[in-house]
Amino acid sequence: MTKRSELFSSVRTTLPPSNRISQTTHAGLWLDKYIQNHEREDTTSRRKLVEEVTALPEPKIYKAFYEDWKKRLKDFGAQTREAEVKGRMIVGLGSESVLETSITLHHTYGVPYIPGSALKGLAASYTDKRLGDSWKKGSSAYKAVFGDTNSAGYITFFDALYIPGSGHKGQILYPDVITVHHQKYYQEENNASPSDWDSPNPVPFLSATGKYLIALTAPDIKEDNRDEWLKKVFEILGYALKEMGIGAKTSSGYGRMKLEEKFDLNSPDIQDALRLKEEIDKMPDAEVSRRMQSSYFPRWRDMPSKEAKRIVAMAIIEKVQKAGVEKTIGLQPWYKAILQSVG
Repeated sequence: MTKRSELFSSVRTTLPPSNRISQTTHAGLWLDKYIQNHEREDTTSRRKLVEEVTALPEPKIYKAFYEDWKKRLKDFGAQTREAEVKGRMIVGLGSESVLETSITLHHTYGVPYIPGSALKGLAASYTDKRLGDSWKKGSSAYKAVFGDTNSAGYITFFDALYIPGSGHKGQILYPDVITVHHQKYYQEENNASPSDWDSPNPVPFLSATGKYLIALTAPDIKEDNRDEWLKKVFEILGYALKEMGIGAKTSSGYGRMKLEEKFDLNSPDIQDALRLKEEIDKMPDAEVSRRMQSSYFPRWRDMPSKEAKRIVAMAIIEKVQKAGVEKTIGLQPWYKAILQSVG
């Protein structure tokens, strides 16, 4: 009977050497199918595999596919915005992989992307947790956008594809590491307890950078209301990506993104709103409870345009939440008016 080690050794001899990576090498296949060492616990081999994948260039043919995708989205009536990763992003970390960690890569081209289901889930979570009672799960607004167990929502979230050439300094994927300090304890081996003399176990993984094209459409909403609904959902996504992040390890700062904002920057109202937003963002947290109602609520209330008021309202809500004073002022009429304006 052939031993497992002998089987893997014979397989490895038929594979091309690792120095044959080229412009056409598929990152996903190289990551999941290339067998360099049969020992799963061999950290050195896994780290080398991660480094090889991060060195792969962007496929030349991908740009043509991306441009065709943009054209098809436009033909379908979808609206698009670009979103840029602020640091690193990991979507699909827990999927099955030879590395024990994974990352979501395009099946055909091997570049990272964000599934539409992940974007929809993030936006739904943000509205339920951050936008007040009118957007709670089960509300009419929530069901209109995201649906429920009985019906689908009216908004379609497309996969967000990587924008060619937008990786940090030309690099799309980066090597990263998770260090597990008490492996036997987490694996519940022989009732082991965590101790100071446990050996750390570094686990290599991949993270992504770059810009991604987010696309939404609402074919079943009447045309005269469609733009307002899509505008609202893009706004929700923008704040969700900025504040909560998408994918894994968001508590460590991964997955934060900045969504492109589309305003008429020549409008005096928008210019005033952006200046006011900047003031609010810079306000010390300790002064929020004292100054927000007296200084900024009247200025928000007197703003002439709905779009300008929305910019300032979201800035106020974000600042109140960041300062940790939402519970103390959440029932005050002026703050309820702010929440209702974005509902």
